[in-house]
Amino acid sequence: MAWFLWALCASLCAAALAESNRIFKLDPQYLNAWRASFAALLVGLAFPYMEWPTAPSFYIVALCDGVVTGIGMVLFFYLAAKRTGRVSSMILPLAAVGSYLTWWLLHPTERPDIFETPAQAFLAVVSATTVMVCLQRIRNNDTSWESFLLVLPVGLAFGLMDALIKDVIGRDYHLYGIVLSFSFVALTACALSAWIATIPKPAGGRSMALRDPKLLWGSFWCAFWTAGMVLSGVFALTLAPHPTLPGLLMAMTPVWLLFLNLLRHTDDDVSVVASMILILGALGLLLSTL
Repeated sequence: MAWFLWALCASLCAAALAESNRIFKLDPQYLNAWRASFAALLVGLAFPYMEWPTAPSFYIVALCDGVVTGIGMVLFFYLAAKRTGRVSSMILPLAAVGSYLTWWLLHPTERPDIFETPAQAFLAVVSATTVMVCLQRIRNNDTSWESFLLVLPVGLAFGLMDALIKDVIGRDYHLYGIVLSFSFVALTACALSAWIATIPKPAGGRSMALRDPKLLWGSFWCAFWTAGMVLSGVFALTLAPHPTLPGLLMAMTPVWLLFLNLLRHTDDDVSVVASMILILGALGLLLSTL
């Protein structure tokens, strides 16, 4: 049950991050770099409470996770600029496949046995399928073959990282301290990747200066929600019975934005029916783990 609450918290933070991006309208690559940097600093405030494992795999996975996230953000901005489709509608199903297969390879004994718990296995498959289908239907999607080929390796890499994160952290007694240190290393690596990604485009071709006060202020708030999203996401991955489940619940992000727009009486092209069915799918995932 705890993993479900952490995953919902992560999706709420993701929705707040998306809304912050919409409100501030900042240079995307500078925003990404400052956001990751500030998020690393915010998590770094908890340095005295961090636990530092001795296993090299812990740090290798954390660094790789940060780099993959940084590359993924650059890809999001590239596809958004070309208007070639909604990236999240492709990323989440691909990440689910990646994490599911990777976890099977890492822990073959944990493969589901439909003969021992047929009802749970059936509910999990139906619920996961419902979430992925509704994610495709929640908005009109203009996905192209070109964008799919670009997203394919990144989506599978996200799923691979989800499985590896759960594997290297496990259920250690000092869970909170280890999650803090993992998130700090991953965000630091993400920030370095994001700053490197800003180099190819000259400063003169940017919509705002590197130290624009509006950019720094907006980046700080985006960093606040990023830190919450990363910490909640790692907690959810660690506590979940399977690393695929928290990633699928991140599909709730557009649903939270829909509710926000309804409260503000703002038009939103999200399908209400698909959103409600998506919520039912998320609840089905929870029930399949009980």
